[in-house]
Amino acid sequence: MLSPETWNFKPPRHHFSVVRRDYRKTDVPTTVKNHYFNHSVSVVLPNILAVPDSLLNSLSEDTDYYRVNALRACDLVNREFIEAFVKKGQVTLLTIGNKIDSENSICVTPTGYLVISLITEDYQAFGLEGKASVFDHEPHIRYVVTINLKEECFIPTKKNYKRVRVALEERLKQNFDVIVAWDPPGTNLCPSSVAAWFSAHGYDVRLCRQTFSRRAEYSLTVPTILEEGCDIDKFFEWLGVFSIAGDLSGETDDYINTYKCPSPSVNIGQVQYLQWTGFFTQKQVQEMYDTLKKYVLSQGTLPWVSLHVQGFADSPVSWSLQEHTFFVDGDNSYTIILQHNGESIIRRSLCSNNGPRR
Repeated sequence: MLSPETWNFKPPRHHFSVVRRDYRKTDVPTTVKNHYFNHSVSVVLPNILAVPDSLLNSLSEDTDYYRVNALRACDLVNREFIEAFVKKGQVTLLTIGNKIDSENSICVTPTGYLVISLITEDYQAFGLEGKASVFDHEPHIRYVVTINLKEECFIPTKKNYKRVRVALEERLKQNFDVIVAWDPPGTNLCPSSVAAWFSAHGYDVRLCRQTFSRRAEYSLTVPTILEEGCDIDKFFEWLGVFSIAGDLSGETDDYINTYKCPSPSVNIGQVQYLQWTGFFTQKQVQEMYDTLKKYVLSQGTLPWVSLHVQGFADSPVSWSLQEHTFFVDGDNSYTIILQHNGESIIRRSLCSNNGPRR
């Protein structure tokens, strides 16, 4: 018999923000710019026969990234590394294989911050000031240390730099397996230069590439959002069912639950689904957004298109420098709907910005 107390658990807080904007009059959304660690990108294209090469290649060309094994965190404050890569272009680096709630983790954001997430035992020996995790119960089990690598006074002759160097080199004994990508400041520089730098410093560096999958659904009823009476929540529910290849036939069955497309809707001859999985920088996602926006504006037959971006479940930060929770499900994602009339809808998961209920 189950304990009655198990029924008293409060459900996790998980809600979404929805924003409408005219994407013809504004730049890339802040949501895209502030989401640094992107694991998968998917696009839904209704009423399209041939996917243009510009879309297919936007996340397939020049998007290689690299795995560096047993990285010493002290090398991330190497002055040569900072000057060549952090201050020129954008470095995106993330620990892989570590659980954010029980292990140490590091990342470098494209804005130039080194974020170190430490369990209490290692933090107490670290010697640098940090903040207790906002998601922890007492006693605290995790602390976060943030270092601005681009700060003008963060140079080897300053005491602050020396303290950081000593802490990373002598007190943080752990090495990290990481993935890294570099967006250079110009086309005359090669993104692989960052891999060459790590290799020259004795690291085992491996080339990684994103995976791509594609499928098409035919004679499908899809919801529309331009017409009055459209329920936004039901629209995104349909989009989620379609993305996981759920049954959208709408056929009734006495014994099996079935899903019916919400109204208003329209019959579409073909719907394309594209998905890239791997490691994507926010600059690469921005380029995908711009490509998709231009394509939608050039077509008058598309009812809408969607761009969905999913982050990493165990990244130290979720949005900008906001700490990433681990008490719910680690979700940090957003979806952008672009319509041919210029209106866009941005739906962002706010799970990662909520502390646990007490």
